[in-house]
Amino acid sequence: MRPGRDARDPLKLLLDNAEELINCLRGLQSDKAASSDGQSFKFDHLDELTKKNLSSLGEKLLPAFQRLANKKESQPAAQPAAAEVIIAPSPPLPSHAFVTKWTTPTLTRSHPPLPAVMDPALEAAALTHSGQIRNPSELSYERLEWIGDIYCELIATSLIYQTFSRLEPGRASQFREMLVRNSTLSTFSRHYGLDKRANFPAEFGLGGRSGGTSASSKQREKVLGDVFEAYVGAVVLSDAKNGVQRAADWLKALWGPILEKHIRDEERNWTHTNVSSPIVSPKSALEATIGTKGIKIEYRDLPSNGKKEKDTNLPLFTVGCYLNGWGETDKQLGYGSALNKKEAGQKAAQAALNNKKLIKVYTDKKKAYLAARAAQADTADQQAS
Repeated sequence: MRPGRDARDPLKLLLDNAEELINCLRGLQSDKAASSDGQSFKFDHLDELTKKNLSSLGEKLLPAFQRLANKKESQPAAQPAAAEVIIAPSPPLPSHAFVTKWTTPTLTRSHPPLPAVMDPALEAAALTHSGQIRNPSELSYERLEWIGDIYCELIATSLIYQTFSRLEPGRASQFREMLVRNSTLSTFSRHYGLDKRANFPAEFGLGGRSGGTSASSKQREKVLGDVFEAYVGAVVLSDAKNGVQRAADWLKALWGPILEKHIRDEERNWTHTNVSSPIVSPKSALEATIGTKGIKIEYRDLPSNGKKEKDTNLPLFTVGCYLNGWGETDKQLGYGSALNKKEAGQKAAQAALNNKKLIKVYTDKKKAYLAARAAQADTADQQAS
């Protein structure tokens, strides 16, 4: 039986390996008989080839024996499972603790080494297009890409969730898209030379198929992104014990530079914030700085003129911050652009706060106004007494 065959039917698994098991047991019996002291015969006394064969066979048959041991007599006989070829037993899904958050000391400019795939068959499948498969039972990259995609999403989500503790879900999804989109993953495929190792139809080459079709650059990018995800899937599935951890460490190092600016901003924000105190938004800070009774600070949409965010290429919203009061009518204090109007409004308020010279004019007026009110209150108190 080939490694990676499904073990849902334990009897079929045992039957498929019966001859190999019998031969292995006979050889073991012969080795014991030939031993000078059969009573103290141990696994360590075996030669390396026998040890390897026993270990390999035990690993393949363990799931079958476990399933048979767990079956209850009261259960009806299970129907034979349909023949199915899968790549490997899936490791358990880990908790978020399998990866730690990004910090600036963990960021590196160099690409980490390509992790090894422990199963040569899985490694070959990750780099093989279905169009190159001659035997329907052979594996191609599509199935590995499907599970590798999920692990990429899981690892990226965990990293972003732990690193950016105050990030809204919508923005967190945009960060994740920056990491797992085809343009990013296809670049990694090229860096590690997976494009040169891949067994793909001729049309995916730069010159296309001689006298025939040629894949577009967008199609090649998509396929190379899929190949990268398939390789991630192969790393995970070929190493049930440490595959997820190795893939997570690799991707963390690869992705860190893409979000470096945001990681540094996050650390800077925490450094300048007393976490024991409530976080004050720019809008609230601006209101507290120049606002008072009768003073209105308003936020209005402005034309964005087709501007898009550099990282995600998504359209930006622009919002202006306006003051009515302190002798001003519709005075624009600042403006900001972001992927949503709420964040754009906060940026507009921050831009106003950053204009120290302008804000000082209104803070001085507010101080004078509050001082006048306090003086009037003192006068009224004196007259009343």
